[in-house]
Amino acid sequence: MNEYINIGRIVASFGLKGEVILKHALGKKTILKGVEAIFVEQHKGSYLPYFVESSKAKDNEESYVKLESIDTKESANRLSGRN
Repeated sequence: MNEYINIGRIVASFGLKGEVILKHALGKKTILKGVEAIFVEQHKGSYLPYFVESSKAKDNEESYVKLESIDTKESANRLSGRN
């Protein structure tokens, strides 16, 4: 069984190219350097991997993240509210 560490929640989409805002509990400005993928909860206990294309720190609690295959504001909106 895989174990996952909850680092936060996707709270909103950002821009028109599919970026999301990740509200995290990592305690500092974070750019997810070296992180290849994040797992997003689709259903209770069911996670799908999304590969990180790029990320940029917004502040100490939030980061902008561009995920592979999420290319529109609408597809980013579908991830809002997910851990």
